[in-house]
Amino acid sequence: MLPLNQLCTLNCQSKDIELSKQHLNQYEEEGVLLAKNLFDPRDYLPMLNDLAGRLSLLEQHYGADVSENSNEISQISDRLIRLEELAPGAQSVLYDSMNSAPSLHTMGAHPKLMTILETLLSTDISIHDRYIILMSMPQGEWHLASWHQDWYYNEGPYSTITMYAPLQKTDHKNGSLTFALGEHQKPPVSHDEHDHGITTKWHSLPPEVVHSYDRVVPTSLEVGDVLLFHSLTPHTPSKNQSNYVRFVLNLRYRDLRDPQFLEEGWRIKDITRARQAMQRSAS
Repeated sequence: MLPLNQLCTLNCQSKDIELSKQHLNQYEEEGVLLAKNLFDPRDYLPMLNDLAGRLSLLEQHYGADVSENSNEISQISDRLIRLEELAPGAQSVLYDSMNSAPSLHTMGAHPKLMTILETLLSTDISIHDRYIILMSMPQGEWHLASWHQDWYYNEGPYSTITMYAPLQKTDHKNGSLTFALGEHQKPPVSHDEHDHGITTKWHSLPPEVVHSYDRVVPTSLEVGDVLLFHSLTPHTPSKNQSNYVRFVLNLRYRDLRDPQFLEEGWRIKDITRARQAMQRSAS
C-alpha cells in the first residue's frame, strides 16, 4: 500500500480554479483527483439543515424524544443513532428522503465543482438521478460496499465521474476510501458475492483481482475536500469503527459528448443484477 493521500491533488483555495496539463495527465493515468478545499464548510449548511429538518420529522413520527433540532453534524449523528435504535429502518427512510433535498441539487451544480468537471469531461454534462448522502453507521457492514467499480452499479459511459465529499473529517477509522490507481485503464471486471471478510449486500470484485493491485492508496479528507474518480477505478471504504455516523455527499456525472454514451442514445443498459444486490436485506 502506498503512503496516505499519494493522489493527483488540486489545491482549490484560490478563487480561480485551473487544472494544469499535469493534473489532466495524472488523472488520465491514475483515475482519481483530490480537490483540496474545493468547498467552504459553510457550503454544507443547507444540507445540514435539510438533514436536521427531515430527522426532526422522523423523530416526531416515531415518537422519539426531540431535545433539540441542531444542525451540527455531531448532533445529527447522535440523533440518528438513537432513532435507528428506537425504529430500525429509520436511517433508510432518511437516506431516501435526502435524494430529493433541494440542497443536494444545489451542491451538485456548485460552480467550482462544475469548473473541474467540465475540464475533465466536457461542457455537456448530466447528473445521475440519485443524489446521495451516504450514512455509514458505526460498526455497520451490511451496507458497506467493499472493493467495487461504480460502473458496475450505474453503467453509462466509462468516463463517468463520481464525486465524494465528506461532511466531516474522514479517515481510515471512520470509513474513508482506498483506491487502486491506474486500474481504470483496463476493461470492467465482473463482480461476484465474495465478502472480503465482511457480510455485505454488495457484489464485489473477486479477491484474486484485488490482490493483484500494486498501487493501492488510502485517503484522509478534511471538510471541504472532494474526491473525483473514474467509474472504473476500483475502491473500497473501510469499516466505520468510530462512535458516530459518517456522512458523505456522493454524486455522479456523465459526459453527453462521450461517443460510447451517444451511441447508446444516452440510455443505461440492464443493471438488474446489481440493483437486486443492493435491494437485499440483512435478514
